Amino acid sequence: MKMTKQPKELNYFYWFFPAQEKPEESPIVVWLNGGPGASSMAGVFAENGPCRIDKNLKQTPNPDSWNKKYNMLYLDQPMHVGYSHDVPTPGVMDLKTGDITPNVSPEEVARQDNKLLRPGVFSSQDPAATVNTTLTAARHFWNFMQVFSKHAATEHPSDGTLSIWAESFGGHFSPVFARFTQDQNNRVARGRLPDSMPLKLSTVGIMNGCVDTETEALSKAEFAFNANTYGIQQISEAERDEARASFEQKDGCRDQLRKCEALGEAQDVAYEGNNQEVSQVCSAAEEFCFEATGGAYFNQTVKRSTFDITQCSVGGDFLSESFLEYLNQTKVIEALQVPVSMTAFSNACFEGFQKTGDGARGHLGAIASLLDLGIPVAMVYGDRDWICNWKGGEQISKAINHTQAELFSKAGYTNVEDDGKSVGQVRQQGLLSFTRVFQASHFVSFTQPKASFAIFDRAMGGNDIATGNIKVDGNFTTQGSAESTAITEKPAVVPPVCHLLSLKETCTDNQIDAAAEGTAKIENGIITSPGVQPGVCPT
Repeated sequence: MKMTKQPKELNYFYWFFPAQEKPEESPIVVWLNGGPGASSMAGVFAENGPCRIDKNLKQTPNPDSWNKKYNMLYLDQPMHVGYSHDVPTPGVMDLKTGDITPNVSPEEVARQDNKLLRPGVFSSQDPAATVNTTLTAARHFWNFMQVFSKHAATEHPSDGTLSIWAESFGGHFSPVFARFTQDQNNRVARGRLPDSMPLKLSTVGIMNGCVDTETEALSKAEFAFNANTYGIQQISEAERDEARASFEQKDGCRDQLRKCEALGEAQDVAYEGNNQEVSQVCSAAEEFCFEATGGAYFNQTVKRSTFDITQCSVGGDFLSESFLEYLNQTKVIEALQVPVSMTAFSNACFEGFQKTGDGARGHLGAIASLLDLGIPVAMVYGDRDWICNWKGGEQISKAINHTQAELFSKAGYTNVEDDGKSVGQVRQQGLLSFTRVFQASHFVSFTQPKASFAIFDRAMGGNDIATGNIKVDGNFTTQGSAESTAITEKPAVVPPVCHLLSLKETCTDNQIDAAAEGTAKIENGIITSPGVQPGVCPT
């Protein structure tokens, strides 16, 4: 790979689904799940891909798949994520923690007699083989797209444009990847990259993205206290006030983040993650801020989901689906011709980003520059999410310092209509839109697939998000109230489904203990007995 020195061969896994209608006239849309470390196969099988997997591990069609009209490219990145791998290495996964230990034989696992250790073949887990900053990941993305695009001209015909949509930590990925791609396009135009081809950018999408910690951090505490629209108070007023104090105090969260940004600009402007002082300061800031503004959310007797404040802390999201069991079947792995087991989340990748404190460095500037270059940006947020909640996303949208920022701030909210129903509210001015989606979690396409496609389709078509009937230009501005204040009814709590391959995320302690003891009843990877531990989930 050019521009990135790597000690080992890198094998990126992708899944391409051509548009069901006129693929040669449609753009290529890259979908990236977040993490960092989350596999984009979740996007394929639980969000906006063409298939779902039922509890019997059978495929069912998704009528709201984004490839109805668009060429969809789902990429497992960075390295070690999902099926992407360097050297296939025998090892063992701890199902309770998700940690993978390489170079452990099945015989050694059998001797340990630990029922939560699952042998398999995995990527090497070598930190040097993956990346530890968003900008380095962008360099890898560019190189991957160069290889893919050279084959796409004949194998995957499209209209020649590239759109990038990402979720969660993807609030870092999509704007930075797009900005880096545009910078590379400029280098190609100047003849500085003679073996590369330009990648013509179109719409950039951010789905419930965390973008800039300083701007959005306090929204976690505010949302958990009383800023959500479901009447839920998960933390006390005193805990909210303590979060505010920790953010604002001398050497608190805000000061630490600004120190990180300043030091990074001085000593690691290329975001390479190899300056020890910058990494230490930024990592400490990221850890402090998360605990200061979000810690109280987890320290409650009745626990709510990180990704959906209306639901239980276990389950309540796409990991309650059966795609992991499906993708780890031998027949599926052989059909895909991949030499490694499927992992939904890479701890090795995540820990690398944590060590550099990459999440503490924000990317408002990247979004602003894209808008000023004429590239549309669509921000779409489910209003039940806590971790990257819509209140924080709204603050991000108003903090983007682009040339039409003042006009955007003066735009009002109007209803998003789909099939005669209001599915959300949007503020839109020129090339920037911010949409709140009613009754949607962190994973908008999972909880509101029909609304998700409608909003995506309108953004991709350059139309107004509210109706899809108006072509948007630089003067377009939504009219309405300054705030999105619509209140929606709190949904019922869905009983969690405990999956053996997602113990930490979907199972209560008694279910994990039963799995470890070998007393759990398991059907197609689902622990059906014992049931959920009483008193853990909200009612």
